[in-house]
Amino acid sequence: MRLTAIYGANGAGKSNLVKALQDLKNIVAAGSITRTVFQSYKFQLSKSSLSEPVSMALEFSTDGVNYYYSIEMDTGIVSYESLSISHKTKDILVFERKSNGSQTLKFGEGYSADKSNKLFANVLQDKLLGKEALLLSFMAVNYPDEMPSITNAYRWIINDLIVLNPKYLKNLALAYFFSKNPGMNSLLQDVLSGTKTGITSVEVGSRVVDESQLDPGFVKGLKDAPGVPRILPNTADDRINNSIVYENGQLVYMEIQPKHQLSDGTDIKMPINFESDGTIRLIEYIPLIYLVLTKDCVVIIDEIERSLHPILIKEIITKISESLTAKGQLIFTTHESCLLDQEILRPDEIWFAQKDTEQATQFYPLSDFNIHKTANIENGYLNGRYGGIPFLSNLNDLHW
Repeated sequence: MRLTAIYGANGAGKSNLVKALQDLKNIVAAGSITRTVFQSYKFQLSKSSLSEPVSMALEFSTDGVNYYYSIEMDTGIVSYESLSISHKTKDILVFERKSNGSQTLKFGEGYSADKSNKLFANVLQDKLLGKEALLLSFMAVNYPDEMPSITNAYRWIINDLIVLNPKYLKNLALAYFFSKNPGMNSLLQDVLSGTKTGITSVEVGSRVVDESQLDPGFVKGLKDAPGVPRILPNTADDRINNSIVYENGQLVYMEIQPKHQLSDGTDIKMPINFESDGTIRLIEYIPLIYLVLTKDCVVIIDEIERSLHPILIKEIITKISESLTAKGQLIFTTHESCLLDQEILRPDEIWFAQKDTEQATQFYPLSDFNIHKTANIENGYLNGRYGGIPFLSNLNDLHW
């Protein structure tokens, strides 16, 4: 499934799904859970839920292998954790970990059959693994060669589960990536010139920076990781950051420089902060679109249409839908009904979020309905046929 669009009324729970995926990634990256994260996922509208553990699960595919990872948190500890490989006939256990007073670990049969492996598992269970720590992260970080399945699953969650949020954008060294990746740069030029933004082309300007102008700690971090870009806040406009990297013994500052055409046909460079919110948002999307087209990854965007014209969003989604070579998956929440077109999205790629009678969010696909291939699903959605829309009181009753 290349695309998944999630619709729903305001407050239906769409953004909570995105946040949960980001928090799961954060937990795996940190290697342990915190009581704060645990408490934030308690369902506050049910007294019984307040005393129950919080469960999260993720099913994904990488390098042709299907994984299912689940974790259960209870009062600040990992009460359950498991990883399995999914096959058509049966699932193969990689590991299972339970904590109920005492902690028990179980690995797949092929691993535990070896005596030295069994001894290591016992030491891991009794001495090494804390009750708040994730076994997935602990093994992948400290013993990456011990069980490749664990390491592969961990690396996919860390590197290839990409959740777009303000923090992600603020830490994205856009200028550096556009300058170093010809394919990404080419996509940037094509999209901006083809969407009538007024930009004829984009250059990445660069200059050597005197390190005395920067914070010594910041400079040290750059020198300790040569070739790894970091962002430098744009003092003229905090909507978009520029890049700085230490390479070839120098600190190199990079910035995006859009070109516009004058009436006499000559091009001039304009500061990026002169561009509209929509244009900057589009520039920020380019690396994510490129990843979906070229990499085995999942990109998740909350409210994809924010600051962008509906026709532009429709064109972007259509291009991804029609691509014969796209390798990744794009999941997004939206209110934009123009995307409800069976020429763009299949019924099983369209999902709705709606609260049940207990105010818990339920997700269901359009394919649950008997949809004819010629049906106008946009009209059906706006008329409330599939749910996932706000319920409005009669405004006359509100004395407006």
